[in-house]
Amino acid sequence: MIKCHIVQDLLPSYIDGLLSTESEHDIQQHLQECGVCRALHAKLSASIENSDLHVEKTEINFLKKVRKRTTKKLITGFTVLVLIFALFTYFFAIGSPVRKADLIYTTSVVGDTWRINMELTNGKALLVKTEPIYGEKDSNGIKPVVGVLVKPHELLPSPILEGDNNSFMFGSTIDSFNKRDYKVILRLGDGDIVFTSDNYDN
Repeated sequence: MIKCHIVQDLLPSYIDGLLSTESEHDIQQHLQECGVCRALHAKLSASIENSDLHVEKTEINFLKKVRKRTTKKLITGFTVLVLIFALFTYFFAIGSPVRKADLIYTTSVVGDTWRINMELTNGKALLVKTEPIYGEKDSNGIKPVVGVLVKPHELLPSPILEGDNNSFMFGSTIDSFNKRDYKVILRLGDGDIVFTSDNYDN
């Protein structure tokens, strides 16, 4: 039978599974017969397990921190990209309403068409949006079109758009102004200019 001091020296290697099959068998047999060595084996095994558990917890905590940091970076990066896209869209695609001081407009009648020519003078690009103006519902429940809202917006010059994009012409038929309550509203950043049958040819 192996002596206790030899078994005790070999216990760490035995626990780590580093011994030969024959040596493992001898130590197992000794542990069955020796309470002192068995107690030491239990103590060493528990210590190693706790140490492994501590290492695993440390690794898990580290991975959680890395994941949290990565998630924060991704969210921050995504937010910045969305903000940049929103600003790009606003300045190059949506713009802000043009002020009266930055717009020269003239009206004219050509044949049976009324025209309003607009030119932006502040060096920015001009984008004009139009939308119908609806009146009250008629007896059939249909809202008639009683005018047009013309909304000039100024944008930062864009390489996508043509170089000369600071002017725009809007047209409407003269007959439209003969209809009841028909109007064209030029909506600017600091007020509306309204054209009706009374002043469209001024």
